[in-house]
Amino acid sequence: MKKLVLKLIGPLFAAVGVFGLAGSGIAWNFMGRSIGFPSAVLSLLTLMLGIVLLRPLARASASVEASLPAESVVADDDLGLSGVSAKPILTTAESIAQHLAESQQLVEPTAQVNFAPEMLLPGQGVLNRRRSPGASLKRYKAMAGELFTTK
Repeated sequence: MKKLVLKLIGPLFAAVGVFGLAGSGIAWNFMGRSIGFPSAVLSLLTLMLGIVLLRPLARASASVEASLPAESVVADDDLGLSGVSAKPILTTAESIAQHLAESQQLVEPTAQVNFAPEMLLPGQGVLNRRRSPGASLKRYKAMAGELFTTK
């Protein structure tokens, strides 16, 4: 029971520190600096304590891997694979890339041909005539002309 409490106290302090930090931010915004700042400092200290208490769990898992017996590690020589050339194992991305490369080799190249090459030449449909002013320009000219007349 005591080991269970010791294992749970680190994550508990870390969670209280994180949620306390979020709550202190809200308190700082709505109730002012006098409440928010001390609660933020207290939450940061609680979070640091939780992180410190979590550290033995990381060392314990590393020590379990280090304590495995040496006989459990199997060498390639024991399996008889030293003389056999094994095919490399492909990852999912490599196998997809290989499959796409194989399918691209099977596709025949297509010729780039337009449906009517003589009609799609640039500059064929554009007329080079000079533009003339329309009817709406007549009112503008009359208005501009009134500016320069003396009465």
